[in-house]
Amino acid sequence: MLVSKTEQGEWFSLASNHSHEMLRELRKSESFYCPECEERVLLKVGTIKIPHFAHEKGAVCSEKYERESEYHLKGKLALYKWLQEKGLSPQLEPYYKEIAQRPDIGFTNKGVSYAIEYQCSTIPEELFVKRTESYYHANITPIWITAGKNIKRKGHNLVALSRFDYLFVTKSSSGTWHLPAYCPVTDNLILIQHIMPVTVKHSLAQFSIMTLNSSPISNLLNPGSRRSSRLEDWIKEIRKAKNITIPLYGSVHNKFLKELYTHSFTPSLLPPEIGLPVPDLPFIETPAVEWQSYLFMDVLKQYKSISMDQILHSFKRRVRNREIKIRQLPQVRKGSALMAVKEYIDLLVKIKTLQPESQNSFKMVKPIIVHETIGNQNESEKIFYQSYREIISKSLSWV
Repeated sequence: MLVSKTEQGEWFSLASNHSHEMLRELRKSESFYCPECEERVLLKVGTIKIPHFAHEKGAVCSEKYERESEYHLKGKLALYKWLQEKGLSPQLEPYYKEIAQRPDIGFTNKGVSYAIEYQCSTIPEELFVKRTESYYHANITPIWITAGKNIKRKGHNLVALSRFDYLFVTKSSSGTWHLPAYCPVTDNLILIQHIMPVTVKHSLAQFSIMTLNSSPISNLLNPGSRRSSRLEDWIKEIRKAKNITIPLYGSVHNKFLKELYTHSFTPSLLPPEIGLPVPDLPFIETPAVEWQSYLFMDVLKQYKSISMDQILHSFKRRVRNREIKIRQLPQVRKGSALMAVKEYIDLLVKIKTLQPESQNSFKMVKPIIVHETIGNQNESEKIFYQSYREIISKSLSWV
């Protein structure tokens, strides 16, 4: 904690430039209390951590789920001072009594109230979602920022994101998926943009790394669309995803592989119509290659005339059977996994695989062919992307 109340009920912030000597003298004559639980807190002025307040041993304050590290304290203070320099009059550790929550920083911009949660350690997903929903209920927009040290970059345009990492992901007004991170050691604000999952763990993404002082406030509130990933990047990663091996999928008893083999399909020979990117793809944890294969086996391969109800029924059944998993994206207020499915069907219409018969029914006009040799598969894929390159790129606003 960096803010407390004095015995007289006055707010006291360690964000001001108090010397260590002054603080050591002050704690001899002054008592400090947590603004949330009103229990006494200790003013700690050491040589390792920056000065901070801490609850006494055995305190029952709701803040006990996280003990703030030096990394967290420095990052929170840097973000607070950055917002001050932007002229936004931020509050450090404000307590919102109506929802009993205390973010790291609160501020208002253009009439909108924001709460910054700088989260450097893992907390239960249920708690993350609960706190997020409480902010929205109070008409406060949460901004969750992860620690820069937690980012696992796997290449120029590839990042490994865990289920917990995805809780930080949000979407700008332009439809750009992004995740903010800050590192107080390097003083870099890291923006991971155009997040498009390829496997459960790996996602294509673009990285924007700027010093905090040179970063505009829009990088947090509503980042603009930068150059997004090229279609070639997606094709390359999807090829890897289709070259499935047992170690990659964990077990010879993998349900997805078993079902493919039951239908006499070889993963590496899956047609290019399976594994297509759509705007709301992050809502579905199961990789595109898998859930689109399920739709192919359940419906697209079986019938010449299909309905959207059939497609959605197949998808929901697979979700109930836990063969398809949905992601929690508590900060994303528009879109859904079902919307991603509808976007996929819409894309099949645009590439002339399906043709609308009515508002919710379609006719298969160009069959999805599974080739028997890798040579035929590669030639088919080459022709496919040459023919529909612009359409597939446009579906993601990729350039």
